Amino acid sequence: MEYLRNEFDRDLNEEGSVVIAQNSFLRDQILRGLDYTAYEEAFVEWCGQQHSQKCERADEILSLFDNEGRFFKLKEIFARGAVTPFVGAGLSMPSGYPGWTKFLTNLVSETRIDKTEFAEMISNGQYEESAEMLAADLPEGSFLEQVENAFGISRQISGCIQKLPHLFKSAVITTNFDTLLERIYQDSEACDGFEEILLAGDAIDLPKTLGSGKRALVKLHGDASKSRYRVLTKSEYDRHYGTDGTLEAVIEAISNQTLLFMGCSLSVDRTLSNLTSIVRRKGIENIPKHYAFLKLDEPEKRLERRDQLAACNIHPIWYTDDHDECLEALLEKLGAGVCL
Repeated sequence: MEYLRNEFDRDLNEEGSVVIAQNSFLRDQILRGLDYTAYEEAFVEWCGQQHSQKCERADEILSLFDNEGRFFKLKEIFARGAVTPFVGAGLSMPSGYPGWTKFLTNLVSETRIDKTEFAEMISNGQYEESAEMLAADLPEGSFLEQVENAFGISRQISGCIQKLPHLFKSAVITTNFDTLLERIYQDSEACDGFEEILLAGDAIDLPKTLGSGKRALVKLHGDASKSRYRVLTKSEYDRHYGTDGTLEAVIEAISNQTLLFMGCSLSVDRTLSNLTSIVRRKGIENIPKHYAFLKLDEPEKRLERRDQLAACNIHPIWYTDDHDECLEALLEKLGAGVCL
C-alpha cells in the first residue's frame, strides 16, 4: 500500500535529516540509496508491527460495551463481500476538509445573520435550515462559491480513508462533496478507479449499477462544483427527498445492502428518516442489518443513542478515543485474515 510506504518514510525521518559534508539527506533516501533490499525488508517488518499494533488497539475497542459480538457478525458479512461503506465527513476531515458544523459556522461571519440565533439553530441540529438561511442572505452565486472553496479543492490526502480501496471493491456511498474518494480509488494499486460515478439525482440508476457489480461511487448529496444536484439547504433537501422522491428511491436501493457507516455523526437527518420509514414499512426482520463505527462522546446517553439507531436498523460499534486512530484500527481488524 503506497500510503503505508509514505507513513513508513515519515517514521524513518522523524529523527530529522542526516547532514553529510554540509548537505542534508532524508533517512529514507539514504536507506534506499545504500541498499534497496534492506529498505524493503525494513518496510515489510514495519508493516507487520503496524498491523499487530492496530489489531491490538481494535481488540481494546471491541472489549467495550457489546461491541465484540456485533463486530464479528459484521466481519462474517464483510468476508462474503456483502458490505457497502457509507462514508461521511469524518473521513475527509483528516485531509483538511471542514465538517458541516464548522463550514456553516465559519460562513455566518460573511452574512448579516444574528450569530446567537444561528448558533442556537446549529445546536438544535437544524443544519438544513441553517444552510438555507446562509444561502438566502448571501449574494446570488456566493453560497456555491463558498461550497467550492471549502470542498472543491484538492487537498493532501491523509487518514484511514486511504484504506478503503483495499477493503471495498464494489459500491461506495458518500454524502461528501469533496473528491477524495475519486482520487484515492483512482491512484490506488488495489483497483483501477470507479467505473461509474453517480451524483444525487443520477443515482436513480443505482439498482442497475449494484446488480452489475461495478465499482461505483454514489455521491448521494452531489458534488461541490455542481449546484444542480447539490443537497445542502432545506429547499434542496425538500426537492430531492420530497418533491421528486429521487433520493428516497436511492435510499430504498442501498438499504437492500448491508451498510457500514463511517465518519457519520448519525444525528437526525433525511437519510436516517428514510431508513426508519423503510424499517416500519418492511419490518426489521425483512431487511439487512446495517452497522456503524461510531464515536461515543456522551457515554451516559449510549442507550438512548442505541435506541434511536435501532429504529433505522443501524447497530453501532462504539469507540471513545481519537476518531481516526480508532477507525483505522477497526478497519485493520475488519480486513485481517479475509481474502480480498
